[in-house]
Amino acid sequence: MITGYDNFVQLAETLQWDEMDIDFSADREAWPQLTDAENAKVLGLIAGFVIAETSVSRQLASYQAAASDDSMAAAFRAQARDEARHARFFDLVCAEVAGVPGANPAARRGALRAHVSTELIDLFEERLPATAQRLAEDHEGLIAAVGLYHMVIEGVVLLAGQHAMLDVLEGLSVGLPGVRRGMELVLRDERWHIGFGSRVVQNAAIGRDEADALLEQGETAAKVWGHLITVDAIETAVRQHRRRLKATGIKFW
Repeated sequence: MITGYDNFVQLAETLQWDEMDIDFSADREAWPQLTDAENAKVLGLIAGFVIAETSVSRQLASYQAAASDDSMAAAFRAQARDEARHARFFDLVCAEVAGVPGANPAARRGALRAHVSTELIDLFEERLPATAQRLAEDHEGLIAAVGLYHMVIEGVVLLAGQHAMLDVLEGLSVGLPGVRRGMELVLRDERWHIGFGSRVVQNAAIGRDEADALLEQGETAAKVWGHLITVDAIETAVRQHRRRLKATGIKFW
């Protein structure tokens, strides 16, 4: 088994992109033409991403400090850079395309909270920060923290939302090509993040009880999107989560 993480750092270097290079001109023209239902669905998903990515981008310092070696720490640093870019991208969509009110990202984020469930807000603004704080105080909790962040939040919640957003964009009455391009790039980043987290869990050789807890967390967390994603999308995310856990060498009966 490969135990180092340098390959993830090298991969991250090849995938860099700049949110400022994305052309939103067609999106700005198209946004007012969305139906009310389309507007509500797209804005709700964007709101969830803004809240999620802002939170996750702030938590990785604790993970980096708890890393078991330099290669793992470097992978967490590379991921932190990606997450900060994702947060900027979604805020840019809010400000330049959707016209969300607010003079700064914090104000726009506040305006968006009404568009998502309290469960989603709690997961990203309460539970994840609390986990990162515990990790900062006790580095022995790294595997559990990675399980929540990488396997559950990224591997289930964000992945389900990203695929849902791409499906919604595909069916809109008018195209949002800039939003779609950014979503595809975010999803590309998330794939290596999840792969990195899966490797950390695999190397830790967690037990059956811990695996069961991760599975249960994933099944519960997938529902935080509420009506914004379909039941089928939730079930797909949970199946992928189970397969990912199995791929780390964990068996379920």
